[in-house]
Amino acid sequence: MSFKKNLEPNDISLSSFQVHKKFSFTDTDSGSGVFSVPITNGTDSGLYGFSISTASSKTISGSVFYKIPTYYMINTLYYKDIRNMRGYIDYIRGVPTSSNAINEYVSINHLQTPSSSIKLRRPYTRQLHNTANVISLPQKFYGEYIKPGSVEIIDESLSSTFVLRDDGRGNIYDTAFSSSYANRTTTSTNSGSVVGNVFYSDGLIVITDTGSYSTVGSLEGTSGFTVKFRASQTIYEREYVCASGENEFQFTNNKSARVGRSGSISIPAFPRTQYTNTIEDNFIYDGLGLATGSFDVAGYNMGSEFLGVTTHSEFATYVTAIGLYNDENELLAVGKPSMPIKNEKELALTFVVRFDTN
Repeated sequence: MSFKKNLEPNDISLSSFQVHKKFSFTDTDSGSGVFSVPITNGTDSGLYGFSISTASSKTISGSVFYKIPTYYMINTLYYKDIRNMRGYIDYIRGVPTSSNAINEYVSINHLQTPSSSIKLRRPYTRQLHNTANVISLPQKFYGEYIKPGSVEIIDESLSSTFVLRDDGRGNIYDTAFSSSYANRTTTSTNSGSVVGNVFYSDGLIVITDTGSYSTVGSLEGTSGFTVKFRASQTIYEREYVCASGENEFQFTNNKSARVGRSGSISIPAFPRTQYTNTIEDNFIYDGLGLATGSFDVAGYNMGSEFLGVTTHSEFATYVTAIGLYNDENELLAVGKPSMPIKNEKELALTFVVRFDTN
């Protein structure tokens, strides 16, 4: 008699929801993986003749970050050309409807002979100057992406305290100028009070301002910076409806319901220190030469016959666990009620097994 029953497609449901855990780190949190790196564009010739022995760098937890190559990587991925940018693009209070929010410029490649130039386009809120500070957040904390609108940076490296936040569209601004920032229009010819950008899916914050905010994220110590944000993670709730009809699962494998046992077992006199903290401490197996018959090295062998009470009309089984198996007969999950549930022959039972995964 089988203890298994197939589930129909209608018995299985999957739903999802997002959770947003809040995190707060400082530049002095050892081992967090949150760190800042200053970057600079240097010169084309300096990049072409790059040497690790003389290159400007910063070492963090044994890893060396070179300022010039990191700058060009950040520039290429997020700033250089609107056609290849990662993250939010063209945001000044939403997607601009005209070219007024787009900056066109000519980029010259001096490494080619002769020099070549190309016209590039980027939004005004994406301005990477000669230097910047990059704050990196580990994916183990931000999950799938940083929740837009949740980033806050508090920098106390100077005499003035800066409190910066993101606008939910990838731009960092100073909360001291919230009103003027909110009044920006798509016809602005500059970025207003935008002092940097956040790239939610990559866990990167870039402070691009080269004026008053140029030190944000660059200094370390007790008067450094604090970064706060909310992670985003999708949780999948799986629900399985397991139904037992009338007269189903009226079968037990409980050893106490079997007869036909034989054999004997010898329990040594106490103290039995030789068995302490071993599997034989609670049950003496045949491997020690102390058991015969049904008691062997694998434990107790059940008899082949059932007790008479199991054939009585009033006999009923109790549900103590529900297992979910795949098509390969592999047990994947187990659900247990808080107490055994009597499986009356005349009644149908329905159990809902629910658990979350990510």
